Amino acid sequence: MTKGWFFGWQAVAFSYLFIIFFTTLVTSQPQTNLLLRSCSLLNSRSFFTNLNETFREVRRQLSDNNTYFATAEQSRNREPVYMMAQCRLYMSTADCLDCYDVATSNARSCAAATGARAVLDGCFLRLVVCIPAFLNFTIVSCSGVVP
Repeated sequence: MTKGWFFGWQAVAFSYLFIIFFTTLVTSQPQTNLLLRSCSLLNSRSFFTNLNETFREVRRQLSDNNTYFATAEQSRNREPVYMMAQCRLYMSTADCLDCYDVATSNARSCAAATGARAVLDGCFLRLVVCIPAFLNFTIVSCSGVVP
């Protein structure tokens, strides 16, 4: 009886040591490798006001737990801004926000833009000044000129 218990205990100890030393811990990442960025230009003070408010609103929505898709619009003047952002469903809220912040930074690097897209490993962001371009999968400005 004692001999069988001893070998069973050794098997458990060996299994425990095997698990500790031969497995790797998994950590999440915000997956912020930039895959695509595109821009089209505009320069207006009211546009920047709308743009900043839209960025804040989308970030606020993504801050809610288990929210992976957000849209916002700011249309207080003749240059409304429409934005959508999405994170991958397996990401934590913190990783989603980190990815969104990097996408925001890339979109802001377009300077004054009527539209911008930032596609990263873990998320994407798209913003436009006019609805026709927002609803279309190609980048077309309201004036009909393709940037």
